[in-house]
Amino acid sequence: MSKSNETEKKENRELTMEPFLNEKFMSLFEDFSKQLTELNKFSTMGPFISLLNDPQINMNNMREYGNTLIQYQVFLNKYLTQMINSYFLALDKVSKAIQDKDPGDMRKQIIDSFEEVFSSMFESSDFSLNYNNLVNIIIDLNKIYQKFFDSSVPFMNRQSLSKEEKDLLFNQLYEIRKLSLEIRNKLNEKNEKL
Repeated sequence: MSKSNETEKKENRELTMEPFLNEKFMSLFEDFSKQLTELNKFSTMGPFISLLNDPQINMNNMREYGNTLIQYQVFLNKYLTQMINSYFLALDKVSKAIQDKDPGDMRKQIIDSFEEVFSSMFESSDFSLNYNNLVNIIIDLNKIYQKFFDSSVPFMNRQSLSKEEKDLLFNQLYEIRKLSLEIRNKLNEKNEKL
């Protein structure tokens, strides 16, 4: 009975301390959030873009990136396993077939064995599936890389100017330069008169 009383007392103490712990945690979390906000203000000065702008979006992007990398590794391993197994199968065929043959026949046998094994592998549905999955996951990785680049460098997200836009910009800059030279000449003339 004394053990149950002790556990009850311990639970009561924990329950009475729980609001204090929650308040303490909330105040620490608020302070941390304020510090992140201040850090974010410093890190967005100039051309540098903060990765702390929206931590939830960045965490989701990192999670998506991690999952995609894991899938990439799985599909790459399947692809490489098929290639390596086919290579060893071809070597095994060659080693059995080239015994007691002259060098010209050996060369032909090696080429034929590798061609047969790899042709059957390339024509198999397993290889097609694995290769298709590998190509698709590489495309997904490139999309994620592009998303990271676009979110971290928004000022470079704009596509390059067309030839007409460049010509128009050049003409406008030329006009501005011409006007500034005229103004400078007028000011120089005015200063010389004084």
